[in-house]
Amino acid sequence: MSTKPLSQHEIRIRAIQALYLLEVQPDETVEDAMTFALTNDDRLELETSEVSSPKPVKTASKKSKAIRTFTPDGDGVKMTVENAEPEVANLPKVLTNDVPEIHNFIDNFDEVNQEGLSFLMSLVYGVRAKKAELDRELSTHLQTGWSMTRLVPVNRVILRLGAFEIKHATTPRVVAINEAIELAKSFNDEKDAKFINAVLSKVTEPEID
Repeated sequence: MSTKPLSQHEIRIRAIQALYLLEVQPDETVEDAMTFALTNDDRLELETSEVSSPKPVKTASKKSKAIRTFTPDGDGVKMTVENAEPEVANLPKVLTNDVPEIHNFIDNFDEVNQEGLSFLMSLVYGVRAKKAELDRELSTHLQTGWSMTRLVPVNRVILRLGAFEIKHATTPRVVAINEAIELAKSFNDEKDAKFINAVLSKVTEPEID
């Protein structure tokens, strides 16, 4: 990897790429998906498709002309991870940089990026661990008749990542939503960004005792 540290926005881009790959190719391992996102993230192909895009509650319907897919060629670096699935109870600690000792994956990259890689792992493992919970809440904010399974995959993973940061991370709510909007603009278009904004704006933050 480059000796220049990845920004948190760049880490989120790679988290979306890894989560997308796992969404469309469920047989991939989490480690391989993250490795692919980190080492082959320029292999993002634009495919034209008339896929119906969902609507948040009380918004107009629309069509999206593009979905993006990842196509790993199998030549990426193969890495293994010890204790690859952090316990759900540890996720809040992961997101405050108290990262479990998962060294094999991180140690394959230069030291300057290790904090960013810890952030990447916390997002990817966190979204996967909380997927069912996140989908239940997000589904309540879609128009009647829509479900998470009807969304194009990239919108599903952007919504999950944004909702995860709102509900389970230390990320400020406005930052989590704005980051998701920018991700939607990067991977889709302005209309999808507005959709992401409308849905995530309804996601509730956890109650603080």
